Amino acid sequence: MIPTVLTALLPVTTLMMAAAAFPSIALSNPEPRNVSTIKAEIVTLARSFAGQGDEDFSRQKRLQPLVAELLRAAPQPLVKDRIDLLSGAWRQIWGPYDYRNSDARGIDPDTTPDEIYQVVFPGGYYWNVTPQRGSDKIVLLRGEYVPVGETNFVKARFTRFPGNKGRPEGLQLWKLAALAERRQLPNPVTIVPEFVVSLFFGGGYLREVYTDRDLRITYGGSSMADRSTEFIYVMERVGDVSNQ
Repeated sequence: MIPTVLTALLPVTTLMMAAAAFPSIALSNPEPRNVSTIKAEIVTLARSFAGQGDEDFSRQKRLQPLVAELLRAAPQPLVKDRIDLLSGAWRQIWGPYDYRNSDARGIDPDTTPDEIYQVVFPGGYYWNVTPQRGSDKIVLLRGEYVPVGETNFVKARFTRFPGNKGRPEGLQLWKLAALAERRQLPNPVTIVPEFVVSLFFGGGYLREVYTDRDLRITYGGSSMADRSTEFIYVMERVGDVSNQ
């Protein structure tokens, strides 16, 4: 008769021997990581790409497995059910740097990569805000957005493209968005006339894949059907727009 203690140990011993002989058995179900750890890795990797283009999608492809892991750890409701979370001032950690050519993945020489903001307001509009490199102009591009049905897509169209001459002292750059909406920029200048924006500027789609109080991950593109040309944006929240 096999002693009782040995009988109890047999299943454990057998499993240990199997894991040693077939290491994949032991590693097939790794312990899932928590949300904060995954987010920190995404932000660290995105920061390491700051100021760099992505002509071959190689950098975006390095981020995508981490984004997929994050969504498994923190599944997201449809964008229409988290639209309030989108409201706020967001600074781009990494993403597209050329807004004049929707197919470009290089660097716009006029863009200041470390100061690209998107300020989203709850009234269905947003502003992109960034200084123009080599000049004293702050460029602001206004868009209007609406969630698309039972999807994570937001449809956007551009409506205004003003600027401000100089950087107002003592004012955070993203706060120019609220002033631009009220047409109260301190030193307004015309970047593109409004009628030109209305006639010739198109729009596009944002696929909002992840949003919380401090991190937003979205893909921008011109089509809901074609994921091959989407650009990833990784953004951090820098402010609240509720009192503006």
